Amino acid sequence: MNKILILLFLVFSLMFVVNCGSRSVPKGLSDQELYESAVEQMNEEGGGFPWIFNGKDYETILKYFKEVQLRYTYSPYATLAELRTGDIFFERGEYEQAAIEYEEFIKRHPAHKDASYATYQLARSYYRQILSPDRDPTTTREALKWFNIFIEQYPDSPLVATAEGRVVKCRQRLAKREIYIGNFYNKRKNYPAAAYRYGIVVTDYSDTKQMPEAMYLLGRAYAKQDQYDLARATLTQLVQTYPDEKYANKASSLLSDIEGKTAPIPEETPLEEPSQG
Repeated sequence: MNKILILLFLVFSLMFVVNCGSRSVPKGLSDQELYESAVEQMNEEGGGFPWIFNGKDYETILKYFKEVQLRYTYSPYATLAELRTGDIFFERGEYEQAAIEYEEFIKRHPAHKDASYATYQLARSYYRQILSPDRDPTTTREALKWFNIFIEQYPDSPLVATAEGRVVKCRQRLAKREIYIGNFYNKRKNYPAAAYRYGIVVTDYSDTKQMPEAMYLLGRAYAKQDQYDLARATLTQLVQTYPDEKYANKASSLLSDIEGKTAPIPEETPLEEPSQG
């Protein structure tokens, strides 16, 4: 009996949601009234069907913003509605669509007073999509690009310090990716390819925490290719530059192992005697 009551209750609840859905937009409202009504709903806490659903009616809010843009195309509230549409998608966790909305706003209104906010939110939208180092780095690179644009264009913003922190994290993530790929090649004994990836970190991400690790791995990759001069130079620089890092100890140990070693002299191929005709 209890199971039947629970089932009926759930069916009733679903019917309520389907029948109610998002509310229609009232007629006769001005551009300001439409926009402010939507913003008011955005800022409401909770909402939805009591005891079961506690989400905002995002579809209705989007309808209001869209209606402002359709009815009052050239109104400043229509412009703000474009920006707030990005906020809705960001709040819903739909970061890919949010990024599209923010970028479109920037393209259409580059001189708008809220362009700085849109740029920052665009960078955040990509930042929220960042994947682990073994996955596609596109969103990491996009987040890095837009945070750098924000810092360059709006140096007086109070959000610059936060943006700079995110830049550091993005660069560290990209450095970790290069090390991950280098390790992949190293395990397969493809030492030239591994050295190339470690070298990218040393060259392009020398300001990250991954630098000592990359230098050690690069020196080791050189040693495995019998390029002992390059290995010694890289490992010695690591020990001198980062003496307190754990990889400095590893580098010192490896330097001892390869002390005095030189690359083997390649065997000469004997010349063929010309045939006697």
